[in-house]
Amino acid sequence: SDADGTGEGDSALDLLSQIRQLSVVDWEPLLSSFVQGEIQAVLRLPNSPATNVGFFDLGMDSLMAVELRNRLNRSLAGEYVVSNTAVFDYPNVESLATHLEEELAEALSADVSVAQEEPAFTQQPMTEKLRKDAVAVVGMACRFPGANDLESYWELVATGTKSITEGRQDSGSWDGVTGDPDAVDMVRRRGAFVDGIDWFDSRFFRISPIEARTVDPQQRMLLETSWEALEDAGIDPERLRGSRTGVYAGVGPSEYRDLLEAAKIQFGYLGTTGSVAAGRIAFTLGLEGPAMPVDLACASSLAAVHQAAVSLQTGEVDLAIAGGVNVVLSPSVTDFMMEIGMLSPSGHCRPFDSSADGYVRGEGCGVVVLKRLSEAEADGDRIWAVIRGSAVNQNGASAGLTVPNGPSQERAMQDALTQAGVAPSDVDYLEAHATGSQLGDPIELNAAAAVYGKGRVDERPLLVGTVKSNIGHLEWAAGIASFIKAVLSMNKGVIPPNLQYKDPNENVEWDRIPVRVASEATDWPTVSGRRPLAGVNAFGLSGANAHVLVEGYDCPSGDPSEITDSDLPKGAPQPIPVSPAEQPDDIEIPSEPPADRAIRLLPLSGKSEGALRELAKRYLSWLGGEEGSASNATLSDMVWTAAVGRSHFPHRAGLVFSDAEQLRHRLRALAETTEETGEDTPRESTKVAFAYTGEANLQVGIGEALYRSEPVVRAVFDRSDELIQQERGVSLLDVMFGRSNPEHDLNDPAWAAPANYALECALTAQLVSVGIRPSVIVGHGTGGIAAAQAAEILSLEEGLRLAMALGDLKKLRPETNVQDSRLSLEVALDGVRLSAPSLPLINSETGQLVESPNAFDIAYWLEDYRGTASPSGCAVALAHLGVDAVVEIGTDSMMARTIGDAWPDSSEKPVAISTLVSPLGDEESSESDEGFVRAVASAYEAGLDITFSGLFAGEARRRIALPSYPFQRRRHWI
Repeated sequence: SDADGTGEGDSALDLLSQIRQLSVVDWEPLLSSFVQGEIQAVLRLPNSPATNVGFFDLGMDSLMAVELRNRLNRSLAGEYVVSNTAVFDYPNVESLATHLEEELAEALSADVSVAQEEPAFTQQPMTEKLRKDAVAVVGMACRFPGANDLESYWELVATGTKSITEGRQDSGSWDGVTGDPDAVDMVRRRGAFVDGIDWFDSRFFRISPIEARTVDPQQRMLLETSWEALEDAGIDPERLRGSRTGVYAGVGPSEYRDLLEAAKIQFGYLGTTGSVAAGRIAFTLGLEGPAMPVDLACASSLAAVHQAAVSLQTGEVDLAIAGGVNVVLSPSVTDFMMEIGMLSPSGHCRPFDSSADGYVRGEGCGVVVLKRLSEAEADGDRIWAVIRGSAVNQNGASAGLTVPNGPSQERAMQDALTQAGVAPSDVDYLEAHATGSQLGDPIELNAAAAVYGKGRVDERPLLVGTVKSNIGHLEWAAGIASFIKAVLSMNKGVIPPNLQYKDPNENVEWDRIPVRVASEATDWPTVSGRRPLAGVNAFGLSGANAHVLVEGYDCPSGDPSEITDSDLPKGAPQPIPVSPAEQPDDIEIPSEPPADRAIRLLPLSGKSEGALRELAKRYLSWLGGEEGSASNATLSDMVWTAAVGRSHFPHRAGLVFSDAEQLRHRLRALAETTEETGEDTPRESTKVAFAYTGEANLQVGIGEALYRSEPVVRAVFDRSDELIQQERGVSLLDVMFGRSNPEHDLNDPAWAAPANYALECALTAQLVSVGIRPSVIVGHGTGGIAAAQAAEILSLEEGLRLAMALGDLKKLRPETNVQDSRLSLEVALDGVRLSAPSLPLINSETGQLVESPNAFDIAYWLEDYRGTASPSGCAVALAHLGVDAVVEIGTDSMMARTIGDAWPDSSEKPVAISTLVSPLGDEESSESDEGFVRAVASAYEAGLDITFSGLFAGEARRRIALPSYPFQRRRHWI
């Protein structure tokens, strides 16, 4: 040991010796566990940290980082020297272990390359195709005055509702804040406000309450709304870590900073600066594309959309989050805008009307997720609309800094039109900037008429409107509010009414321009042979102009009946393959599609128990409460989207169901749960043991449902059946499924043994296909042979020959002497080359690890098959290896529980999961397909990572709109 008595010298030799004994591909779990231990020691943690939690989130400082670096170097004993910046460059267990794996492979001259996961986003060369490729809107989310989501936003504009109020309508201390309902000055009182601007789910985004108090509500809303937009896109936000995703946020000066200063509260620069508003999104989600704040005043958020589209078309990013945010807080800013004549003295927003006298300030946030159209279609994304062209320019030396300039606006519109390659008269509608100015409105309308009036017939004037008549002027977020309204309108096929338009602005020559205000709800103009097309316009007091042309989109394929049951977009059906890596041995996956899966799993999760219950309520509402109905296809698309399009958090519920009514019942039970566990973070299982049982409880039809529905199970069964037919001339599947001559049945050990073996091998392959893999293996009886096959001691075919031989021995010669038994097994094992276990394998009788291939001699198989399992011995061995979940493979529902009951420390008893039978006391069906899905649900609830595509292999599923995460907000205010 070291001179200081720490024993780290021995630790170094132990680590390096273990590394040298393993192939490179097996280093990762060893190094990950090693780094976890070092972090636990440096930070004095009571438990090992999760592999994806940042070191500095755990409380590490720079001195601790140096200590960790030094400990790593001592443990590596000079074979490799960790750099001074490694802890900062790779700031969690997962990334640091991977880094060490790569560096040690080179330092130790390992001859096997380190396996690396293919990055989700790869660099692409800038090509002409990328320049010309249109941009798809694949996700949207918003939080606007009187509307906290897309549905309520559409309801607000479609019904002609105005959300401008006499002060803020929610409770709170608003003294000294714009929107104070008790303010004497109407200008300081009146506005369009977001409810709960002072509330935020800081815990969700790992922001301390103290820091959250000094974080501008602009940053808070951008974080939450960006998350919701990604969920709307069916994209798991946490899978974007390390991707070339860009963030483009229209954001202005912090009015919250003014409040902090007025209250003499020390504010943090990071919480109140625009660059961090965009950067915090990238930091939180681990995005590595540009994170750009865009401050072009009222043109900001639309310019952000333009910049995002350009970045996609040039190949700079592969995905873009774009939008804008605005909060109305500072009385001094409001006073200034009033003094320079921008705000309405009457407190109304009347665009295009002769009584227009300015605008009313509004606040809110809108975010869209953008992707190249060709890739969005290939990936089956939900496509709301397509950006065909966009442009941003500047007024130059115009009449005044804050005065709009018609020719400059025309150029922006024309540039977008040219990029889109469409005729001006094809544009149906213009969502105008329209601040309600006697000067600005005419300038904008004339510019639109000059560009979009060309070739337009009298019967089809350019329809115009603006959402400012509903929610006031959202300033830095105004453009994105207009953009989202235009996209929703195209999807709904209706142009909402423009409010407060009674007497047309006299400064507009209405009779001479082909422009008409949509003062009433109007069906979207339809023209055969083309999709709906709209322009969205914005300009800012800095002289900036932004214009975007957006086109409607129809899903190009799929069942029309499934497309028209909702006016929300759905993704095109995407075939879900069976991964070749999940095929055991050389079996061939059947090409024909599987039978319809009768049982489904809806995975729900939250960062708290309250969030999980609230999410269940949202899904219950989505289903239509007591009376709603949903087709099997819709329910299947629902669980697919929830599985692959959402992040999965520690508090989990796996709801297994067969129809909408059963799902509704289970959602209601979850939503009404009142019991609190008191755990902020539930225990997450990380080390799994597969326990293979004997052939007890084998029944006719066992595995048949899985055979019909699961390609991987069918492949294993078919291969086993082929081998047995060659040997015996009788179909194993006929015997298992009750289709054979009565003289062959599962009561016969000669058939029960190979049937149990084939079943357990099939279950193993199916579990692996959903991402559930063993760290340790234990088996008994014919289950011991399946365990050996899973540990790669022998092949599927070799194990089947051994199972048949043992079954024959049990049937024909129960009193057979040892010598005769040995001779029979020697014939069965003739030519078999046994390998050392690829995973720790425990002898079920002794509880000892079996490591050498020489241990698997004939005596081993005879003793294992005839002997009695020792639950206590297995429990001690599994506990020593750190197992926290036992998955039972087979029909015996007691093995995993028996092992758990014998656990050395009852407080740390592992999760017991059965693959084929329902939990004890459950009176519902115990069909094997439901039992298996229940097992996956239990594994999910235990915290295991699930590869959900394995539950849909061979199907074609589509992304659909689902409820978003229910943030659990608390008040963070001055």
